[in-house]
Amino acid sequence: MVKYSSIFRDISRVIALFPMWFRARHMMERGDFKYLVLEALKDKPMHGYEIMKVVNEKYGGFYTPSAGVVYPTLQMLEDLGHVTVESENGKKVYSITEEGRKVAQKKTPTIEGVFRRRQLFFKGPKSDVIKEGRRLAKLLFFNFEELTDTKSKEISKILADAAHKIDAVISR
Repeated sequence: MVKYSSIFRDISRVIALFPMWFRARHMMERGDFKYLVLEALKDKPMHGYEIMKVVNEKYGGFYTPSAGVVYPTLQMLEDLGHVTVESENGKKVYSITEEGRKVAQKKTPTIEGVFRRRQLFFKGPKSDVIKEGRRLAKLLFFNFEELTDTKSKEISKILADAAHKIDAVISR
């Protein structure tokens, strides 16, 4: 049986050096996410995963909302009359209503504020650090099944070395 715990321990050490990854989603005030969903739906009807992708793209790749956030928000927006839902090829497709458009228009300053805070937070060389960290996490996640004991040990050593080097740079 292959043991991966050391890889994830080392990944968690690297991630611990970059708490800004976890603050990305906090660029929004409580309740702002529903306005991002309405903003995403202004151009065309979409299913939930498309909405996740659009929000991620608008957020510069630094925040991907989970299904556990998107679908309850869509249900709430439907209950409020801001979106409608239709079934298309077995998928629920959401469309913004006129009432939803009015709300999105009224909340334009809120939406702009979310993106302005994101731009202030993720700018310059710091954003490159985050992008590379995300690239590493995706690489490991999507290739997880390919890891053997030998590869796992080698990657763990690389990650531990990288964490020490990064810590040294930060400590200067």
